[in-house]
Amino acid sequence: MKRIRFTPPYGDEAIVAWLDGEMEESDAEQFARLLRSDDQLAGRTAELMKSNQDYRAAFSPLLDEAPAARMQARLDAHLSEQGTPRPGVSRRALIAASVGFLLTGTGVGYLARTLTGEGSEERDENASIRDLEAHYMSLYSAETLLDADSSPPVLRRGLARIAQDVGLQLHEQQLVLPDSELKMVRILRYEHTAIAQIAWNQADYGPLALCVSAHGQGHSTAMATEQRYGMHIAWWHARGYQFALIGRTPVAQLEEAARQLQAALS
Repeated sequence: MKRIRFTPPYGDEAIVAWLDGEMEESDAEQFARLLRSDDQLAGRTAELMKSNQDYRAAFSPLLDEAPAARMQARLDAHLSEQGTPRPGVSRRALIAASVGFLLTGTGVGYLARTLTGEGSEERDENASIRDLEAHYMSLYSAETLLDADSSPPVLRRGLARIAQDVGLQLHEQQLVLPDSELKMVRILRYEHTAIAQIAWNQADYGPLALCVSAHGQGHSTAMATEQRYGMHIAWWHARGYQFALIGRTPVAQLEEAARQLQAALS
């Protein structure tokens, strides 16, 4: 069935379609561009996000005043190091970028550019990608993946998309984890980098995701662990890719799951 097309000015039905991921790709991109510059649209979108579920709690790391202040402080420190004048970053811009990032992935690059400045070079692009992935996962709650369509045909389409966009051939049999249900396979984007996100719901600890992106250098690295935004991460480089398993799972169990995936994907 052909989807309804949406154009500005946007009514609530268009905002809901965008939030639910039901917009055509070209319409969604146009909506996301306008969201970054239209205070009223950003406000209405934020309100509709809170209408059906407890989005306030889920989005508190990005929408509360304290995180905005922390992001501004990080921006100030970065600009001080670079000797760059401090630009104003509006709360609307942070909200709009956060909304776009969480629900469609389209705001990831915009959020990064807003905080660091257009054209700035990160000293470690792979660490920056892990940082964004962890920030994204910190917004997930136990309910986030409950209604995801995890039927075999949908999962297979997601795996085919990963093969096409990331160049990594995966099979469902490689993605089996104890006490975890495979719920979602999809593509996110950071600037021009495609990121494969494979997500499970763990019985005891909630959402867990393996994020895979192209690694700028072909060498392999041993598994390492770190913590970002309250999320535990086990990551490694292999075959030209960065793999990052991210969740609230205790570190020892996260490492065990990561080593199982590492062996299955080798």
